[in-house]
Amino acid sequence: MTKILIADSDPVFRKALALLIIRRLNLIHIDEAADTGSLLQKLADNRPELLILNWSIHGVGGPGMCILARNTYPELKVILMSPNPEDETEALGAGAVFLCKGASPEDTLKVLASVLQIGGTK
Repeated sequence: MTKILIADSDPVFRKALALLIIRRLNLIHIDEAADTGSLLQKLADNRPELLILNWSIHGVGGPGMCILARNTYPELKVILMSPNPEDETEALGAGAVFLCKGASPEDTLKVLASVLQIGGTK
């Protein structure tokens, strides 16, 4: 069972991404966090395999949060999202896979499938 935590302050974005993952990747264990406080609590409580983290989540910034989460949970995979493609180098330096927040659903699914090492999308 693959557990995913989507951390983004925008509830519409979180719901849309969760729906895309459920429908196209058949993964149903998805949780959401709107800020770093709830993110840290849900990481501790649920131990997801993948954290999809917005660069500008409320509280600690995305790269700092990524480093903190990966230091605490070394097995955690992190996708760090930013609308700015130039943030990719910093995301990689924080130990995350970078995903441009404006990526198409197909490109988003390809990145997710690659990180989770699962088959292609429907």
